[in-house]
Amino acid sequence: MTGGKSINRLNATQRASFEENGFLAIEELLDDADLAPLQAEYEALLGRIAADLYAQGEIPAVHDDLPFGLRFCRVLADYPDLHRHFNISLPLINGPVDPQTYHMHAGPAVFNVLRNDRILDLVEQFVGPEIHANPVQQMRMKPPEGQLSGSNAQHSNVGATTWHQDIVALLPEADDTQQITVWVAVTEATVENGCLIYVPGSHREGPKVHCSNLALASEPQVPGRLMEDREAVPLPVKRGGVVLFHKMNVHRALPNRSNDLRWSIDLRYHPTGQATGRPAFPGFVARSRAEPSSELRDPAIWAQRWDEARQAIIGGEYRGRIFEDRRWNDVTVC
Repeated sequence: MTGGKSINRLNATQRASFEENGFLAIEELLDDADLAPLQAEYEALLGRIAADLYAQGEIPAVHDDLPFGLRFCRVLADYPDLHRHFNISLPLINGPVDPQTYHMHAGPAVFNVLRNDRILDLVEQFVGPEIHANPVQQMRMKPPEGQLSGSNAQHSNVGATTWHQDIVALLPEADDTQQITVWVAVTEATVENGCLIYVPGSHREGPKVHCSNLALASEPQVPGRLMEDREAVPLPVKRGGVVLFHKMNVHRALPNRSNDLRWSIDLRYHPTGQATGRPAFPGFVARSRAEPSSELRDPAIWAQRWDEARQAIIGGEYRGRIFEDRRWNDVTVC
């Protein structure tokens, strides 16, 4: 694990560690200047949504006397669908969707994190100078586990994250895509509040059996009994720290056993020109050394593309599968 905001390039030891283990934790990368706009954007978003829900009679109070983390937890407890408004990707549903619950957030502060130079400098060392921001991205805002109930307890954006490999949710077109995940800690991630844990070297073992989750189709998982004898390494990082990992690495997050919100972002990148694995959703060129004019730099256009994707899915214009949820099943295991 390496700390220090001054890191520009990974050293040979770090690169070797990633190749050997399939992950690399960098304890500090982003600072308050990077994260404060995101937090301000989400505080304003929570205020607007809470006011609307209160006006509609959906929640008993707006809870504006609480700090952001506790306020989010309280409003989520009153209105379990709240997290859909805060995610940075549309819900994963293969089939008809309900326009009333088919939401996401595509704000300028989120876009600026996606294009953050410190993040892209790291990514470039793995995928090269032509970087595509993959639309398989998630905002994870996790209350203390005791405050969750129903399907939210099993939803990885707010509740438990089971063992899985990131490739499991990609369509077969992306099997050969050189995708890397950048997991960003918006709040400090500790063993107590639910940091990530990984199985070293599992990225070299090929795809694992993933069983369908009967509660949530979008959450296929490696059965826990298959992982019982494997060493799992916790990866705590400070606020602004990141974890880089290979799409084949087996990982999950620990439960949040603290008294406050644990907040992180999953971002994914690959070389421009390779398949995203989720064609229904819009990716974009985040960096191009060869053709800088091809980079998307306008957050309003990014948000518009997501809205167009949403409308195409709701209206039935997009008829393909949104994500892969059955490919890695094995009836003898599941």
